[in-house]
Amino acid sequence: MAHQPQWQQRRTLGALGAAIALATLPVPSLGVQFPDGTVAFTTPPRLAAFEATRNLTGVRHVTYYFTVTLPAAADEGLKTLEIQLIEGRANRLGYDLEATTVFGGHPDDRGPDLAIASTAYDEDTQTVTLTLAEAAAPGQDLTVALHPVRNPVWEGVYLFELTAWPAGELTRSQRVGTARLHLYRPDGRDPLF
Repeated sequence: MAHQPQWQQRRTLGALGAAIALATLPVPSLGVQFPDGTVAFTTPPRLAAFEATRNLTGVRHVTYYFTVTLPAAADEGLKTLEIQLIEGRANRLGYDLEATTVFGGHPDDRGPDLAIASTAYDEDTQTVTLTLAEAAAPGQDLTVALHPVRNPVWEGVYLFELTAWPAGELTRSQRVGTARLHLYRPDGRDPLF
């Protein structure tokens, strides 16, 4: 810059300062946005853990904990989560939806509760749909505590598939993972005999 006139040096420094200032401004994140405006997670959430407080057939007072990790790279908040029973011998698995809670962290390290806007259950598809009042921010774990009326009466393996949607009007769901629940008969006998 020593060979430039003073007015050119100021203009060069001014342009450089403006570029630095623009580079440090926060850029709003939109996750992945498709040409039609549909938004999806850049990095989808994943099922980090699943546990049931009791694994015996037919018992009541059970809680199923589904812990989901929403990576910081997701770029979108998690707004809606579906939990669907996709395999198992249960004809219908009912839930106490009013007792459902969602909280930050894990069952052993519980964080603050997250407000739920709505909870619905479709018996035909065996699907619980939870919508949060405010989307869970990227970079955190959250746990859904779901309370079945009772465990199924048939022993065996039950699989739950989780699907998540980001916040927004036009969104695309992404698979989170599959939770596995193995139920045992307390006496080892078939419930029909």
